[in-house]
Amino acid sequence: MSVNYYAITLGTDPAAEGLHIGKHTGGWEFLFRAHPDLGLTTVAAWTAFLTAPGVVIRAEHGCTMSAEEFLAWATRRPATSPEPVRAHARHHISFRAEGGVPFLDHAFC
Repeated sequence: MSVNYYAITLGTDPAAEGLHIGKHTGGWEFLFRAHPDLGLTTVAAWTAFLTAPGVVIRAEHGCTMSAEEFLAWATRRPATSPEPVRAHARHHISFRAEGGVPFLDHAFC
């Protein structure tokens, strides 16, 4: 099972999907979506964006998370995870940012 996560700006249409942050597939590390046109290609850039006032993180099934909770979970690496997590193969990602966090630089579902 996989779950997509989105950044929703308060005051936007509640039905709007939001900006795709990335996807978690059971047993795998979180895969961030890079948005080069917005400068969102590092964990630091995503952190600044997600912790800005008025930004809410929402899973596709409607649950929300705080930025702190989300980032702690999404940036954990297989070697340090308290539960088994598989790393993505090189051909499934575009690049790894600081700390080895995987990114894909094009749209995915």
